[in-house]
Amino acid sequence: MDFTEKYTNDKDQRLLLRKINDLIQTSRKQYTVTYSSFLDPAQQALILSVTEFYGLIEMTGGYDDAERRVCRIRTDDFNAEPEPPFVLLTAEATDKTAVLSHRDVLGALMGLGIKREMIGDILPNGHTAQFFCLSGMAEYLLTNFTKIGRYTIHLTHSDTAQLIAQPTRTRTVNVSAMRLDCIAAEGFGLSRTKAADAIRKGLVSLNWVICTDPSQEIKSGDRLSLRGKGKLSVGTLSGTSKKGRLFLDLIIST
Repeated sequence: MDFTEKYTNDKDQRLLLRKINDLIQTSRKQYTVTYSSFLDPAQQALILSVTEFYGLIEMTGGYDDAERRVCRIRTDDFNAEPEPPFVLLTAEATDKTAVLSHRDVLGALMGLGIKREMIGDILPNGHTAQFFCLSGMAEYLLTNFTKIGRYTIHLTHSDTAQLIAQPTRTRTVNVSAMRLDCIAAEGFGLSRTKAADAIRKGLVSLNWVICTDPSQEIKSGDRLSLRGKGKLSVGTLSGTSKKGRLFLDLIIST
């Protein structure tokens, strides 16, 4: 029996699980660390749900809050930490008034024929943008990635210690309950009905895992993202109104 049948009926998802299993077998046979390409939160959640993989895998994306990560298979007791299979690159527009968006950077990379699974998180910040890419793509990009939209850029290697902090703003909202639909609605500027619809469609991730239950309970420290809208972190409860509504701080990525 194909073990993937226990976890999904989707053809692409089953193929992904078989690829991870192949990487595990290679790691065992060659006594080495193996890696997948970059995975989105849904793919990560699927892989982490497989009991056959427990204790053999971990996810890494270059920094603590990474959304897109690679699966690292490490089935032995290495003393030294292996080098990750990706690097951090920094793109800087020569026009200092430029504003490079996530969409701009991703579109320019796709225009070069780069597949999405080769690229990790993209972190724009004004006229600069940083992104992770698989190590094997770095040389090609350093030579050929020269424009983002209409802007000429200069691309360089960066150390993860040079990772630019993403700008955030804190906003206090009041919600009727600590539910996913309530907080997503307030955080992303939607009606509660539209927020619930987005959740049911699989567009919302909770702590990097897609959640389709609008009534899911949320707690301080949780991280939410809505595809195409951005990310936020749930801060602390700061009080309760006379009508029982909750005052909550949201830390929103800008």
